[in-house]
Amino acid sequence: MKKLGITLFIATLFVSCSLSKVEKSARKTIDGNWVLNSVTYDEQGVFDTTLFGDVTTSCFEDSQWFFRSNNSTGTYNVTNAECSTGVRYFRWAANEIGKDTGDFDFTMKFTDEKKKDLQDKTGFRMKMKYLDDNSMQITQTIQFEGKPFNINLNFTRTTL
Repeated sequence: MKKLGITLFIATLFVSCSLSKVEKSARKTIDGNWVLNSVTYDEQGVFDTTLFGDVTTSCFEDSQWFFRSNNSTGTYNVTNAECSTGVRYFRWAANEIGKDTGDFDFTMKFTDEKKKDLQDKTGFRMKMKYLDDNSMQITQTIQFEGKPFNINLNFTRTTL
């Protein structure tokens, strides 16, 4: 009887920690190589914005991104020669907000090459505004002049 209780507890824990079908589908869609084509804003104007405490938005344009869904890791490579170029490593997640809503929080945390966190308790939470097999938009909302301000990262898949 004791073994049955332990087995049921482990099974319940496993089921409660597993991803929903919608989350699994989104992760599978994200998996692969993408290029960040453009960074846009919901407001008109010219803005000098640094993303993820790394480089300016103009440096991110045409950066190469890779998402691996089976272990939630990824990389992006800044290739603009006028910027601090190179590969950055991160851990990511796409978590559905509510049940079967199709709305996702997208989180990202920087790691080293060996997948060890670089900054304890520091990461980025964004909204996944759009996702299909060929394009994705992730939006980071910040405060600007006391109001919410959206920075939109617009991706196109390069390979599956």
